[in-house]
Amino acid sequence: MESVNDRAKQLSEGLLALSAKYGMKGERGMGLLCMLIMDRDDGPAIVEAACNLAPNGLLLNAPRGNLLRFIPALNVTAEEIDTMLTQLDGLIAQVHKA
Repeated sequence: MESVNDRAKQLSEGLLALSAKYGMKGERGMGLLCMLIMDRDDGPAIVEAACNLAPNGLLLNAPRGNLLRFIPALNVTAEEIDTMLTQLDGLIAQVHKA
């Protein structure tokens, strides 16, 4: 359980950092179930761009246009969280340029 809490903290802090970098509204959630609250309705475009990274892409969805939801496996590693955050950073930048 300690590892899950550590990964949840890592994910939350990473999403907050991306939120600050792109002027978004923040993140919310509990444990590894987290959402990035965006300032505009880019969610579907980011999800579509993430699908194009398959099979090594991100598993996420956009329950609303301004939300991205992340539900990583309970055994996710620190390296996998870092990779996810790096990929997400690139996808947000790509969608913001479009």
